[in-house]
Amino acid sequence: MEIFIGVDGGGTKTEATAIFGNGDILSRYAGGPTNPYIVTLDTALEELHYIVDQIIAPLTNKSYICSSICLGMSGISSVKERLQVQQSLQSYFNTRQLRIPIYMRSEAEISLMAAMERQHGMLVISGTGSNTYGITKSGDIHRVGGWGHILGDEGSGYRIGLQTLQTVIKSHEGIIPPTLLTKLILAAYPVQVIPDLKSFIYQPSITKQHIASFARCCIEAAEAGDSAAIHIMEQQATELANTTDALIKQHPEFPMGEVVCVGSIFKHSRVFRDQYRRTMTSRYPSLQFPDRNSERTPSHGAALLACKLFTDGVSDSL
Repeated sequence: MEIFIGVDGGGTKTEATAIFGNGDILSRYAGGPTNPYIVTLDTALEELHYIVDQIIAPLTNKSYICSSICLGMSGISSVKERLQVQQSLQSYFNTRQLRIPIYMRSEAEISLMAAMERQHGMLVISGTGSNTYGITKSGDIHRVGGWGHILGDEGSGYRIGLQTLQTVIKSHEGIIPPTLLTKLILAAYPVQVIPDLKSFIYQPSITKQHIASFARCCIEAAEAGDSAAIHIMEQQATELANTTDALIKQHPEFPMGEVVCVGSIFKHSRVFRDQYRRTMTSRYPSLQFPDRNSERTPSHGAALLACKLFTDGVSDSL
C-alpha cells in the first residue's frame, strides 16, 4: 500500500506525518528544531534524519511503500540550501536502500495545502515569529517579512511577549498605570517581584521562545479587558497588517484574493484576530478570510503535497 510523508521543519519543533493516498493519517512524529538559523545546519540535518527514521522505520516491517516525501522547512530558502537538504536526505535513504522521490516546498505551500488543499493564495503566519506569503495561480512566490526576531517579526509572539515585559516594567516604575499583566506574570513565572525579571530574563539560557511565551499573559489580559494588553495586541495586529499590505501590493491577484491566517497568536487571541481583519478589510474590502481545515497540520499538508506532486508526475526531485 502506497504512503506519502510530509515534513514541517521549524525553529521550535519538526513534525512528520505519513498518510495513505486518500489523505488519511497513518502515523505522526514530532522532534526538535531543524531551522539552521536556530541550530546549525549539521544539527538540523541530523535531527531531520532522526525524525524521518522514526516515521519510516515502523513502516518498513509492514506492507507499505513510501512513494514520495515533501519537506517544507523554515530557514531553508535558497537553491543551495534546498539542494543540501535533498542531498543529505538522499544519502540517508541510500544507506537504507530506499529510493524515495524528495520534494522541497516552501512553508507557505504546505500550510496552504493543509488549509485549503491548494498551493495558491496568501498565507499570514503569527506564531513565535511572523511571516507573510503570497503564491499566484501560476506558482510565483512572493514574501514580505521573515527577518527574524531582531530585524523583524512584527505581529509575532516574540514581539508581543517583549512588549508585555516592557509594559510591566513601565507600570512598575510608574510611567503607565497598573496593569493586569503584572499579576499574570508573577503568577506564571518564577519571580517573586517585578525587579526579579531582570535576573530571570538576562540568563544566557533564555531564548526568543521564552520571550514569546509571555504573549500568553498578554492574550489572557486582553481578553479580560486590560487596556495595556489590548493596546499591545491591537498594535501588533496592525503591524502585521502593514506587512500584509506590502505583500498585497506586489501582485494584482492579491487585492481580491484569499488570506489564510495561521499560528498560535491568531488561534488564541480574538483581540488580535479581530483587529487584523478590521485593518485589512478597511484597506482591501474584497479580501476574503476563508474557513480552513484546522484539523490538518502543515506536515499533513506536506504529505498531501507529496501525494499530489507524485501523482501529477512532477519530476523536480532528486
